[in-house]
Amino acid sequence: MADSVITHLLEKLASFLDEEKELLGGVGEEVEYIRDEMERMAAFLASADAREVTDPLLKVWIKQVRDVAHDIDDALHEFIPLRLSHYQGSLRFYGSVHRMCSYIISLKARRQLASDIQSIKSRVKAIAEGYQRYSSPLSISEGPNRSMDNTRLSDSRGVPLWSKDPNPVGIEEPKQQLVKWLVDGDSGLKTLSVVGPEGIGKSTLVREVYDDATVKKHFYFRAWLNVSEQFNPDELLKNMFENLCSGMRAKAPKGAETMKSSGRKRKIDEVLHQNRCIFVFENVGNTGAWEAIKSVLPDNSDSRVILTTRSREVATTSCVETEGEVYPMKPLSQEGSWMLFCKKAFRASNCPEHLEEISQRILKRCGGLPLAIGAIGGLLATKNQSRIDEWELFNRCLGVELEGNDKLQCLRKIFSYSYFGLPHHLKRCLLYLSIFPEDHLIERMRLLRLWIAVGIVQGRGEMTLEEVAGGYLDDLINRNLLQVAEKSEYGRVRTCQVHSIWGELIISKSLEDEMVTVARGKDTIWPKKVRHLAVHNSLESLPESKHFIRLRSLVIFGRMGSLPQPVKSLLSSSKLINALDFRGAPWESIPEEVFEMRHLRYLSLRETRLKELPKSIGKLQNLESLDLKGTYVTQLPLEIARLHKLRHLLVYRYDIGVGYVSFEYVRGFKAPPTIGAPQYLQRLYLAEPMEHVPQWVGSLKSLVRLVLRWSQLKEDDPLQSLQGLPCLEELHLVQAYEGERLCFKAGGFQKLKIVWLTTLEGLRWLVLEQGAMPLLEDLKKCTTNTANWWISCH
Repeated sequence: MADSVITHLLEKLASFLDEEKELLGGVGEEVEYIRDEMERMAAFLASADAREVTDPLLKVWIKQVRDVAHDIDDALHEFIPLRLSHYQGSLRFYGSVHRMCSYIISLKARRQLASDIQSIKSRVKAIAEGYQRYSSPLSISEGPNRSMDNTRLSDSRGVPLWSKDPNPVGIEEPKQQLVKWLVDGDSGLKTLSVVGPEGIGKSTLVREVYDDATVKKHFYFRAWLNVSEQFNPDELLKNMFENLCSGMRAKAPKGAETMKSSGRKRKIDEVLHQNRCIFVFENVGNTGAWEAIKSVLPDNSDSRVILTTRSREVATTSCVETEGEVYPMKPLSQEGSWMLFCKKAFRASNCPEHLEEISQRILKRCGGLPLAIGAIGGLLATKNQSRIDEWELFNRCLGVELEGNDKLQCLRKIFSYSYFGLPHHLKRCLLYLSIFPEDHLIERMRLLRLWIAVGIVQGRGEMTLEEVAGGYLDDLINRNLLQVAEKSEYGRVRTCQVHSIWGELIISKSLEDEMVTVARGKDTIWPKKVRHLAVHNSLESLPESKHFIRLRSLVIFGRMGSLPQPVKSLLSSSKLINALDFRGAPWESIPEEVFEMRHLRYLSLRETRLKELPKSIGKLQNLESLDLKGTYVTQLPLEIARLHKLRHLLVYRYDIGVGYVSFEYVRGFKAPPTIGAPQYLQRLYLAEPMEHVPQWVGSLKSLVRLVLRWSQLKEDDPLQSLQGLPCLEELHLVQAYEGERLCFKAGGFQKLKIVWLTTLEGLRWLVLEQGAMPLLEDLKKCTTNTANWWISCH
């Protein structure tokens, strides 16, 4: 992940130099030297980051580069807010005094930054020289491939992707379906895509279909080709050509070795035009690979193509373009999982009664993945069945076993294959997931806000940070690295989960890269500098405070009682924190140390016992997300108006139940009159009687979602003040309007996708003028009134 760290840093350095070069003086040249040297390192590490590094010396060098990149980032991170404060303040006398004090502070910070840069330059130079000094004897300078595990796919990540099992479990039904799709149906080229996460048995299933007697009889020729992440289309064409010649037991045409790609394609077209053939392309990783495959297949053929892929996008695209079928692989059932586990762990015998309970717990962590069940069951077969403590130890230390036991190498390999195939930004997103406990339901918006707060998400064109982060999440789901646990009523991901086995491997990789540290008790391994800390259930002790001076995020899970002293000490020593998540902690007040964190962007006190938000909240000038949902806060202080960067403000709770409960059971908050219109606010929920929509709502240019509940609006048409909102995508009106007519005017609501009109008992007319809501996807009405609505479109 070193490459992703440096890529992020280079973007930050470029921006910093543009804004600060004149004020930095001679130090600007030092920053440019560091940037140039880091660019050279990044070029090398881009290759290293795409493979699994096995050389010990190279690992040390990469760690040194990553550490110095983090230190540069920390130095800039600490300086930038002080630099910004120099430009703030009013024009009055007190504003002038403020600017003068800020300038003095900023000058001191510049001197400190200059000192840090000089020190960092010396380290960068030493790292570069050390690499040159030691790389020659070990031949690392000849290229990264010499010292990295560059095995691919059918060399198969060091292990076969499938093993021939005379009686594979849970295969018969999907096999019959695929065979039927292959031999039945219309003429013309068809594609069948088998999609699912690594280890779920895609290749095992397709191999059973490939070797089926009916398939062999139906197709004149069969070929199995493996597609690597970095395949060459011309090489693919050559392999297809050689397979055709070999399968037909025909000699390759004279000059085949030197034949151009166009000549090979012409020969392939001739064969496929006259004969039914079946091609299996294993591990198609992206749509670019599919496009290359499609380019060598003729349209006027009755042949069949089977793809195995972990990408849902590849599966869908390939089948839409050839009118084919997608087969999504499912985990083994509980019954099938138990059958396979017993087959491997007990050599097809029944599980001893005293091992059933622990066996079921271990099996649950396999999550129905045949590869995991087979590998872990095979390892347990070597354990003493009379020693239940050995089995308990294995379950408790599964992460250690996955990391170091050679019998589980296949699981490490397929995780590495998925991980090293990710772009740099998704690597950081994936590793950050290790903050969540095993089997935890991860809320979509909570995850996106955390990613944004800790700097993983960078802006892209006109997209909001939330839109970019949402794309990252969708990409991880599309690659089957995250599982969707729950969707909203309109089909959006609400919660997701990490598979237990992959979760352990993500934690291991995150610990290796020193990204996330999980405090699990006395056995916690503490790095020298903790950057992201997750506390699971308890926090008995902490190392010295110097370990936390570079801490960027702290997330606490479990109800640990009153505020522990170790947490207070940690907060006192951590000045660079971007994100604090204390959800569910039974605390009635916010630690005072929090209000000194000028870098804080995300603060969650959801479901705590907080009753009052102190005035000190106004000191958190960089705060973007404040989550007070489920607390007892009913009034916000005037100082909340100082938080000009605030994007998300959640302050409400339900006294009973969830969902659309009666108004009397919902508790909102009293907003101060000076709150104004936060320019970055994206979601707004208003739940109180009002005659008109507040005027300031119409000026929320970043608003994406608006929910009005129990508003009892009496104005002629409340939509008039909302139709010009440029980013509004969702509008929910719940018992919010007592009138008879709503009109979506021409040219209004240009981004609106979802409209829910719930319990608007007086509504009779809904007018949709031409040009209104051009992106509308979902319009729903829900009412207890039996009278019909009239919808007028003109």
